[in-house]
Amino acid sequence: MSHSRWVASMLSFFVLAVAVCPAAQPAGSPQLSKERFSNIATNLETGGDLLIVANVEGYLEGLVRDITQLILSTPDKDAGSNAGRQLLAKIPGFLQKNGFFAVRGFGASVVPRADGLNTVKAFIDRDPAAMDLPLWRGFFGTPSQSVNCAAFLPADTVLVRTGNGDLSEMWKLFRAGVVELASPAASSDFNKKLSNLSTNMGVDLDKVFASLSGDGFLSIQFSKTATVEIPSKGSDAAPIQMPRPSLLICVAVKDDSLLKAIQAPLNRVKMPVVQTQLGAVVVSSINIPTPSPFPLEPSFAVCSNFFLFGSTAQVVTDAIKAFSGKNGLIATVEFKKAFEGLPPVNNGVFYMNRRLTKTITDIQMAALDSATGEASSTSAIREMVQRRGEMESAFVFQNLKGGILISGTSTAGGKELVGGLMAAPIGLVAAIAIPSFIKARDTAQRNACINNLRMIDSGKEQAALAERWGDEDEVDVEVVNQYLKDKKTPICPQGGTYTYGKMNESPKCSIPGHSMPTY
Repeated sequence: MSHSRWVASMLSFFVLAVAVCPAAQPAGSPQLSKERFSNIATNLETGGDLLIVANVEGYLEGLVRDITQLILSTPDKDAGSNAGRQLLAKIPGFLQKNGFFAVRGFGASVVPRADGLNTVKAFIDRDPAAMDLPLWRGFFGTPSQSVNCAAFLPADTVLVRTGNGDLSEMWKLFRAGVVELASPAASSDFNKKLSNLSTNMGVDLDKVFASLSGDGFLSIQFSKTATVEIPSKGSDAAPIQMPRPSLLICVAVKDDSLLKAIQAPLNRVKMPVVQTQLGAVVVSSINIPTPSPFPLEPSFAVCSNFFLFGSTAQVVTDAIKAFSGKNGLIATVEFKKAFEGLPPVNNGVFYMNRRLTKTITDIQMAALDSATGEASSTSAIREMVQRRGEMESAFVFQNLKGGILISGTSTAGGKELVGGLMAAPIGLVAAIAIPSFIKARDTAQRNACINNLRMIDSGKEQAALAERWGDEDEVDVEVVNQYLKDKKTPICPQGGTYTYGKMNESPKCSIPGHSMPTY
């Protein structure tokens, strides 16, 4: 998802929050509203296609409080749910202490540029005192600094999110949540499991998370030379070609705790690991044969205090070469142009180039070409896919004293943001309707399967009379089928497999819940 769409998602969240759980609030101070507007608008740009400023101070806290009180006030006859209700009652206080309610406002702006891109900015206004609280430090880190991990990105990277969030702080927050929210018994059980993990598997998670520096990224690469084939739905259609994809994760480490945590379970199960020497770096790989068209050879290495994990040995090797040769993604003209004028010192970046969306579009169009169905329906979908076009985005994140500033460029403009906002009510309706539809469909399919089982059971009884089978006799499926419709085993609507069993056993379906009622 591009970050212009991320902004739309944030706006949609507030719309849905208001629609789902409105809370009557007294009118705020005019002066305070002006100050809040000024704090947010100062970080945005005017004179474009879109400018949104929203004061939401206290709303998140009120929303969580109202939802919590609503649930707690609902009668529940299940005595076993008491522990869950006690946990729920503690959640607002825990979120308050760790900075979740520090958001005071939100704003976004979109200004078109002469080169066809849009300058997009978003700002989350936050209580300055919350900057160093665990939640914000965990997600964004403080203060802004150079994100060095980007030097490992191979030149064929099409999507990446870098950041310097404090992962050790997030782990501490999780541990604190278990202690403060869970019951003493549940907390003790959790600590025992961690202790057993350390003893039996040789993995100390506390030590592992303490060894992480936070500087890291998650990325996707599309090879510029190698391709893979995706089978088409049509039996006669040619396979769909796409660049060979790979996944690459990088995180800064202080010691070898993470490396040992990966190696310990592999050694324990005696998993064959192939090691390749690349200069002073050892790349370890696990060969996993899979029927997937995408290559999978999980590989890892430690280079210059950075732990690298990739879906293939090639992508890890490419990352090490990009770092040592200084010829990776950040050295490309395309990347430099995308981030030209944006703050080089930040808390992370998001980058998506046109190769990603073009490849996705090509795959969708090829799938439509091989699809069978109504021509008008296929044509309409093709138009929607083509209209989306190729997208690119480049954003930087900054954890400032007064909030989170996201700034950058994107091919998506104000119309896309407003479109995402207008789609929020549709998403709400879908969220309500789809589960009900799925439940009704599953019920209908289960009932149809049970009816099939009854017919099989009736066929067994008729066959037993003709063949003189006893209770312990195994039935002959082909003989039983002579007494069924079309003289063959019926088909479960959900693809389950039927087992006829002995005469004194009820027929069964492999799908859980598809069984004849017992009386």
